[in-house]
Amino acid sequence: MSLQNQILLRLSVFFSFRGAASLFCRMPLFFLIVSIANLGGCNTKTEKVKPMQVDGEDAVPSRLPTSEEMFQITAPGYQGVLDEKSECLGRLVFEVGQEVQWPTYYRSEYPKGVFNRSFGKQIAASGDTMRFGDTYIAVISSIEGISKETVFESTPAAVEEGLLNNIRESRAYIERQKEEVKNLEVAKKNIEDAEEWIQGWEKTIKEDKETFEDFAPGVPASQGYWRSEIEGNDEENRYSILRAYLTRGEHIYIFESSVRMHTPSDKEKHQRDFSQMLTTFRTRAPNEIPSEPGVCFPFGFIPDDGRTVVEFKQSLRFHDAPAVLYTIETGTVHPRRLKTTVFMAAATSSMNPPPASEASDVRAVVKERIGPHSTQMGGVKAMQGGVVMKAEAKGIKYDVYDVYSGYSGWLGTAVLPYMLVEMQTVNMQQATELKQYPPPYEQSKERLDVMLKSMRWRPTSPPMSEFVKK
Repeated sequence: MSLQNQILLRLSVFFSFRGAASLFCRMPLFFLIVSIANLGGCNTKTEKVKPMQVDGEDAVPSRLPTSEEMFQITAPGYQGVLDEKSECLGRLVFEVGQEVQWPTYYRSEYPKGVFNRSFGKQIAASGDTMRFGDTYIAVISSIEGISKETVFESTPAAVEEGLLNNIRESRAYIERQKEEVKNLEVAKKNIEDAEEWIQGWEKTIKEDKETFEDFAPGVPASQGYWRSEIEGNDEENRYSILRAYLTRGEHIYIFESSVRMHTPSDKEKHQRDFSQMLTTFRTRAPNEIPSEPGVCFPFGFIPDDGRTVVEFKQSLRFHDAPAVLYTIETGTVHPRRLKTTVFMAAATSSMNPPPASEASDVRAVVKERIGPHSTQMGGVKAMQGGVVMKAEAKGIKYDVYDVYSGYSGWLGTAVLPYMLVEMQTVNMQQATELKQYPPPYEQSKERLDVMLKSMRWRPTSPPMSEFVKK
């Protein structure tokens, strides 16, 4: 069961057993007001300013943040440790202490697509995504004997070559049937089947040629293609879709952009804009923190003015603790996808271990419930909730845990993104590739605390205008 489904289930259990009123009674009033009002849930009349656009929708908060409230996202009081290694994701920076591992393992194009990667065959965090404006991003590397070039097998050119090879082999098979098979009825049936397959492959090639067009991204060591899709069988809702593959050293970077087409000329404009964005992309070394405005992602960086709408959810783990994932989610607050951190923290803290159905199943008991309570993420107030369990399998006892920490961000401003961090252990029985159990909760919590305490808007030169004191 996915984390989101678990959360929804736990919420229903939480409220049915404890009552909605008890949650509100135990939550500090300040956090209930901030988590709803800041997001625009109390949508009263606001100052007469032009609203921020988020994916084409007006983002109107109940009130605009003050300059001091915006400045807190930079964590002005944070004192970092000298030579402490940092990482960045989206517009955030945070301390990690050492080089971390990102999910760059590519399994297949289907069923979940190239943009949902993992750490290995069985280890992944649900819903990981990286979006910069209208472009989704994926980073692929060679892991566990699976070459990164495997990703090219799903490109239109590779699919066509594979189908042509099938046709060549089938035609050779037909010739062998004519020459070698003595039973004419059997040979006839085999030939008819092969010809039917050939017709199907030829039809697919013809349809793909009508669907896909080659696209030159305009940067070295790259390839790409264009296609279009209609949403809801309405020709007025036709979208131009561009995908580009850029090979840079040990990684292949995949970018896919989708924009609505209003006129035929929109296709050419989309191609120009997409190519321009690709020319600004550059690779990023582990623990390298850029100094100019833009967005970070694993081993990459795209500069911008700091105001492009972004949506990032990405997990990382430490090499000495592969069974613990730290999932970071950050981006522009969307008027229809608000982050309800109060309820997520409450639901996570109320989770219980599932009952063991067989004698061989892992047995777990709740060791500690965390919150829900307030916590600090960099310079802003956040909510936190979690649970720690003691599990036993094959005579070995170990900790399993799930801790959620979240700041909801502020609707209507580019400089107050939501910041969510979930630390959770991997199910050892499902991820059999793991060779070591999770470390004790206290050890992982130390790493989580460092990450949360240091999480802040990445300093840039020039700084965002909101951070320049008038």
